[in-house]
Formats: sequence, C-alpha cells, structure tokens
Amino acid sequence: MIVVTLKKGKEKKIKNGYLWIFKDEISEITGEKKDGELCNVFSKDFEYIGKGFFSNSSNIAVKILTLKDENIDKNFFLNKFKTALLIRKGYGDSYRFFHAEADGIPGIIIDKYEKFLVIQFRNKGVENFKNEIIDALIDLFGNEIKGIYERSDFETSSKENLERNVGLLYGENPPDRFTIEEEGIKYIVDIKNGQKTGFFFDQRKNRIYIRQYSKDATGFDGYSYTGGFALNMAVFGAKRVVAVDKDEYAIELLKENAKLNGVEDKIEAIYGDVEKYLENTDYKFNLMMLDPPSLIKKKTERHKGVQIFKRISRSGILKLEDNGILSVCSCAYQADIDLLVESLRRSVEFEGIRLNAIDIITQSNDHPWILQIPESLYLKCMWIRILR
Repeated sequence: MIVVTLKKGKEKKIKNGYLWIFKDEISEITGEKKDGELCNVFSKDFEYIGKGFFSNSSNIAVKILTLKDENIDKNFFLNKFKTALLIRKGYGDSYRFFHAEADGIPGIIIDKYEKFLVIQFRNKGVENFKNEIIDALIDLFGNEIKGIYERSDFETSSKENLERNVGLLYGENPPDRFTIEEEGIKYIVDIKNGQKTGFFFDQRKNRIYIRQYSKDATGFDGYSYTGGFALNMAVFGAKRVVAVDKDEYAIELLKENAKLNGVEDKIEAIYGDVEKYLENTDYKFNLMMLDPPSLIKKKTERHKGVQIFKRISRSGILKLEDNGILSVCSCAYQADIDLLVESLRRSVEFEGIRLNAIDIITQSNDHPWILQIPESLYLKCMWIRILR
C-alpha cells in the first residue's frame, strides 16, 4: 500500500474533518503511485492520520476516507450509506441520496428516482470499488429499488483518468422517461439523456421559496432547464411565465412538464439565449430567476466571475418592474456570496436603483453542507427586491 507522509502541521486540517490533501502538503510518498490506490497517511512525526485514495493525476493527491486504520470493503460503504439514508428521512421517493465528500466518501454521487438509483463514480478510487459499492446499495435498499444505472459521463472525467461510463449496473433498465413528484409538482425526468443525472435536486428549497412571490406575478425563468422554477411560479398563481434555455431538449421537456401540471397556457417556453432574449424583449417582469450554469472553475477567475454575473444580473434587473423580485444563483464554490453581492451592486452603478437583500438560500439539505469542508457549500441564491 502507498504510504504518504505529510509536511509538518499539515495533518491538523485532516484531523478537524477536511478530506483533501494537496500535492504541496506532502513530504514523502513511498510505494507505486497509481491513481485510485488506497494509501495510508502519516504526519511528519509518524502519527497515523488516516486512509484514502491516492491520485497521481490531480492536484488533490489524497482524498481521505477514514481517520481509522480500518478495512475499506462492502461493510465500510454500507455503514456510510446507512448514515446517509438516516439523515434524509422525510424527503419522499426522489432525492440526492449520497453527496460525495459531504457524506464521507469522495467521488460518489447517487440520486434516487423512486425505485431507481443513478450513480456517478467521480474518481478512480471509488471506481475500483464499484462492485463493493453496488453490493452495499443492494443490501441497503433490497426490493425498494428495481435498478442501478451509471451516469459517469461528467465533463471532467478525463482529468480523473476515468472512462465516461454509462449503462445499467444492476437490475432493471430504467425507462427512458418517468415522472417524479416534488412538493406537489410533477416532473418528467430523463435520467439517461438529461443533464447531470436528469434533475437538479439541489434547488428544492429555492423552488419552494419562489412560491410565496408567485401569485399574480409575471415571471421569468432564465436558464430554466426543464422548468423547475417556471412550473412553481405557474402552479402557485403567476399570470404568465417566460422560460428560456439554450438546451433544446430541456425546453421540450419543460413544455411536457407544463402540460403534465395543467399550466401549459401560462408558460411560454423558448429555446434561446437568456441575455439576448432579455435584451430584445419588450416585456417587463416582476418575478425573475436567473440560475446560470457554473461560470467559473477556479478562484483565480474571480474577476471574470464578477464581470459575468454583473452582466447577467444587469440584463435581468433592467427588465424588472419597481418592487420586483430577483434571484441570482451561483452553483460554483468559487463564486461565493461576496462575489454575488459585488456583482449585483456593480450591475446597477449610476442607475439610481437600490437592491434590497431579502434572503440567501443555499442548496437543499440532501446536499449536505459540512462546515469543515468549505467546498461542500457550492449553491448560493441571492434574493433581492428592486427599488427605484
């Protein structure tokens, strides 16, 4: 087994619950340096620190699994899964079941869609334990699930030296499309061809939050995907909602979702560019959600992030009526609340517009935020009122 010795003092953050060890924090490595191999980690003073997955191709050299000298086997994964299930009681039939580091195993993402699990293996280490992980899930869920489907086709898979694997791992092949229900709204989900694993469970709290402003509203859902916010606006009383996304397939699903929920006459679903639409439309709105995809990948791109969010926010604010409600979301850890606030403030410079902060809402609780792991807080939605 690989043995990793840390530089002096670098063990402190690991003992406090952080799970990443970077290359420049390591003093010495012995053993064959293979991606995904288990390694034992020691302090400079030869104190045992923990066990994790080694990576030779990433700047994160070790991802910690445990602070104990224990076996990594089916029972190890089963115990982690039991804890994850326990803290998600009351979430219904469909939710994020396991959220990587935040649930204690770097590299495993699992979404539950009623009787099917959809899983991503996001590093070589967990991929090496694929059989043990699947067996643990079968032991835990038993007849509650019909099948387990893999969607390890995420865009950064090559950086982790992974194949973009997609396909059935256990049981029945899930249907191409099926319907889930979240807080009274029905959604058609395509777990095989949709973005991520098919649905964005992390926005549950914000989808519910927008309902309080929806009665009699004229709403706009920018970067709508399959219409999570548009549907909640329409079902909860909006007069009219425009939804725009440049994913043509998602727009088709949005239209089907609108019909499924009986609000097809209220929602105009448009395939196109959000900023171009806002620039050219004559419509004014009083409720708006702007939830763009991840716009920056590194902290060094902060200036770029401010400029992009400033431009997007401005395009929305200029189409909002006085006293209108706007939410701007960031789904990147690197784009923090301070960046959002700065971007919003600068978006209305010299316009005589005041931005009244109403709330900041983070990801839903099935995507845990662990205080010792800052990166586990990634989704932030800033809710503001426009005052002229």
